[in-house]
Amino acid sequence: MSKTIAKQSKREQVDTEDRIMESVASVTMWARRNRRAATTVLIALVAVIAAGVIYVRYKADLQGRAAVRLDQIRLSSQGVAPQQLRQDLGVFITQFGGTPEAGEARLLLAEFEMRRDSVDAAIRALEPVANAGLGTPISYHAATMIAAAQEQRGDLPSAMRSYERLESDSPYAYQRRTARAAQARLHEFSGEYAEAARIYQELITDEDSGTDGAFYAVRLGEVLARAEAELPAPVVPVIEPRASTTSETDDASADEETASEE
Repeated sequence: MSKTIAKQSKREQVDTEDRIMESVASVTMWARRNRRAATTVLIALVAVIAAGVIYVRYKADLQGRAAVRLDQIRLSSQGVAPQQLRQDLGVFITQFGGTPEAGEARLLLAEFEMRRDSVDAAIRALEPVANAGLGTPISYHAATMIAAAQEQRGDLPSAMRSYERLESDSPYAYQRRTARAAQARLHEFSGEYAEAARIYQELITDEDSGTDGAFYAVRLGEVLARAEAELPAPVVPVIEPRASTTSETDDASADEETASEE
């Protein structure tokens, strides 16, 4: 039995080698008969590889130049006229639109516009980043800034929709809880105390809330007290924009989420 298997294995090995040799011979014969076509294919292949290498180097060089230029704009932002800063950021976004730094520039431009109460301009600057998805710190911050801008102009329905999107699309649980708490806050500002209390109660019972549970308990107490006293809805506060893309907080929170899931 073992001899039969050995013979069969050896026969299969010989057959495989024969097929390989036949394939090599066929390619060789084709190349000889079609020398011009083979040369053309080889040249095209080399050109594609060279183009790929050049493109990778170009992208790396472009991103490096973008990082340097954005740092220059940041450093000079306090000493230039507002119109000049707006122009510098606009030119940067056009020139380096395909780089991650362009997203950071949009956040800086939106922060600048919000501080000048140009809320619509801020939202227009942020939308291309936020609409790309919420999987990166930059896109997440862009989406939260849009919601903050909508609150700043008193458009609570639009802000509510933005926070609902943050709750459904954000990759980390702590981000979803933050968006949920923001919805409770908006319900409170709209005088919808029962809905705000319900959300705060859900956040308190969420075992992943950690130390935030105490904060939500305080907010719940305030909402219930306001409802019992039949007080009018509180005034919507002005939310300061946050354009920093430093990922330390996000990374730390993401690590905590990953550890808890494990």
